[in-house]
Amino acid sequence: MKRFKYITAGCLVTITVLSSCSKDFLTLYPEGNLNEGVFYKTDADYQQAIVGSYVPLRDIANNAFWMDEMRSDNATYDYYAKDRGSAARENLSTFLDDATNGVTQVRYQAAYIGINRLNAILDHLAKNTTMSDSLKNLITGEAKALRGHYYFDLVRNFGGVPLHLHETVSYGDAFLPRATAEEVYSQVISDLKDAKDLLPPPSFVDGQTGRMNKGVVSTELAAVYMQRKDYASALPLLQDVTKMGYTLLTNFSAIFDPANKVASKNKELIFDVQYQSGTTGQSSAFIYRFIPNMPSTTVLLGVNFNVNGYGGWNTPTDNLIAAFEPGDTRFTASVGVVEGTINANQDFVPTKVVSAVNYTPPAGVTAKYFCRKFYFAPYPNTNQNTDQNWPLYRYGDVLLMLADCLNETGKPGDALPFLNQVRARAFGDANHNINTADQGQLRTAIALERRRELAFENKRWQDLIRTDQAIPVMTAYGITAKQKYPYMLPQSFTVTQNRLLYPIPQTEMNLNSQLTQNPGY
Repeated sequence: MKRFKYITAGCLVTITVLSSCSKDFLTLYPEGNLNEGVFYKTDADYQQAIVGSYVPLRDIANNAFWMDEMRSDNATYDYYAKDRGSAARENLSTFLDDATNGVTQVRYQAAYIGINRLNAILDHLAKNTTMSDSLKNLITGEAKALRGHYYFDLVRNFGGVPLHLHETVSYGDAFLPRATAEEVYSQVISDLKDAKDLLPPPSFVDGQTGRMNKGVVSTELAAVYMQRKDYASALPLLQDVTKMGYTLLTNFSAIFDPANKVASKNKELIFDVQYQSGTTGQSSAFIYRFIPNMPSTTVLLGVNFNVNGYGGWNTPTDNLIAAFEPGDTRFTASVGVVEGTINANQDFVPTKVVSAVNYTPPAGVTAKYFCRKFYFAPYPNTNQNTDQNWPLYRYGDVLLMLADCLNETGKPGDALPFLNQVRARAFGDANHNINTADQGQLRTAIALERRRELAFENKRWQDLIRTDQAIPVMTAYGITAKQKYPYMLPQSFTVTQNRLLYPIPQTEMNLNSQLTQNPGY
């Protein structure tokens, strides 16, 4: 039997209980795992397999904020001079990352884990003759929707990637050259179109906001078209979503409250990554990442934990803070301030959390801003164990996407009601409505509204790329950031066209000689 010490992302575990590689590829099955000889026999096997295909969404969400939000002018980091072990993550924020970065590697590999699990399901479904047509259509729809989602995540971040469309069952299958970005996008669109025809509309039954349905697929397919500047194709999809029963919550902060994570309480959520606190290994720890570095979290979280070197990420920038208007409730929901002092060990010791509205630090107080959008204290007395879900799409986003598409297709007047629905919720009245019908002015207004509404939800960096603003905006931001933060290197924020994509991870380059690297890395 031949053993392989390393396996490329093209051949990774199919589901939590199933080896993805066939007996011809790896003849040993891990103890406690099931192989394809005894799996994919019953309807329950397929249902278990599709649930397992959602799991890599967590690995992506756990790392995405470094790449999607902190790459932008929305967020920076709380510099921790005593421990420089997190410099690689800081480099993602300052455009100094390279192909050895561990965050980009995890995201790349997680997507392919999901893809290969889904390819196995689809390949076995094609041979299944006992399953009912209704269940086969449902599982096929979910599988294609998820595969399209994973490939969309890959192509936006890495460009053209190997296009695996069948389960990896041989050594040769594991190593493919890169497809073009156009080919990957074409597959994404094909998968999502197929899924849209097969999946049911949203049901708003508890436990379903993390499952694919027609509303999720229509929203994501629209996002794909928008990323390609095909606003005309995205428009009818978004118009359909507005008829599917979604609605804005009155209280902006309540969208993100774990107490409202179930569909019956939150019809604004369209698709989110599901987490569960407890001992199942499915918990989240976002708030531990987002609060400032400190030796004890008791004051903030109600549980004692040392986040020095672990926290301090997704810190609101001055630039983002200045973007909010007075009276905007999204500001208080999104940005918080922690007051404290610096002790003899040069550690930040917090004393209390205060409102960021019109905030000026009192004399003798050290104040640090933090991302408050996912802060709902107190937390259980178990460190890094929360049930905070991560939103991928919600109705507020859809309304702004729809306004964007209407404006870009020459209908700025029709865009205003959708833009102003979002603003009315933010301010609690219609006194802050935007009324301009000038396409250029409205384009700027919509982009700014998306920044306020979706701050810290991993939308800003791709929005800057889509609107051709990434290079000028981040270059200007970088100049200001380097003036404020002396620890940032002079070569930081060298933002070129090459930096609009991340590098193919070096581990993949080493394993697959057919891969070529993105320019500039």
